Amino acid sequence: MGVSRSTLRNIVKGHDGGSLAMAMRASKASGMPVEQILGGLVAADRCAHCGRSG
Repeated sequence: MGVSRSTLRNIVKGHDGGSLAMAMRASKASGMPVEQILGGLVAADRCAHCGRSG
């Protein structure tokens, strides 16, 4: 993605929010919608679309 390890590390730790361009590249690389990337993580036992369990 053209991002240094230290930048990714800072994003994961919450020290840096990243940029919209980086979110767009991550979206394309992962095949996920950019809204889902910007919206945060969903627990594995929840629906990624609606958030319901089971």
